[in-house]
Amino acid sequence: MVLIARDAQSYHRMQTTFNNHVIFTPDMVLYFKAVDYSLKRSGALFVLRHDGEKVVKESLIGSIKQLLDNGRPLKKTDTVLDSVDRITPINREKLIVDELKLFSQQEIIITDRWHAMVFSVLTGTPCLLFGNSYGKGKHAYFDWLEHIDWIGYTDEEDLDRIDQQISKLIKTKKHAYDIRADFKQLDSLIKYHLEMSGRNI
Repeated sequence: MVLIARDAQSYHRMQTTFNNHVIFTPDMVLYFKAVDYSLKRSGALFVLRHDGEKVVKESLIGSIKQLLDNGRPLKKTDTVLDSVDRITPINREKLIVDELKLFSQQEIIITDRWHAMVFSVLTGTPCLLFGNSYGKGKHAYFDWLEHIDWIGYTDEEDLDRIDQQISKLIKTKKHAYDIRADFKQLDSLIKYHLEMSGRNI
């Protein structure tokens, strides 16, 4: 069995914990190509945890909302779809597209969730990521996404500095990026096992 780690922190922990071969690759969602729905952007979307992994203070979130509430609509959502009874092969594509379109309509995403940052990458939506209790988002950002200019990470609590970072992200022009090359280890592993099993690639 080969273990797959999607951030450096997990990679090192897996190497020291298990005797299995471990490879280092981005989250599979990043294999998707970017999408452009050409939707008008308006407002800020807050995508925040509500569990024990949350470390961002509610008082800071409240201050950021006040900062952004200058005529912008403010919305909140979560990457956990509590309102959906069951995700099936029939409804899952629509659910994903609906989420991507929601992100595509925002001027800025404020989040402490890794997949909210990923959706921001895929839709070209400015995003400021805060940390959580075990650092998954932070490590994955610096491992794979730091070069994408409309995505930012912060542990900052100073509101003026956060304001500056948000303003910069919103003004950032989109640029081409390619993360698929970072899947080379996984591609090679799959190719090897297909060849060993005698299946066509």
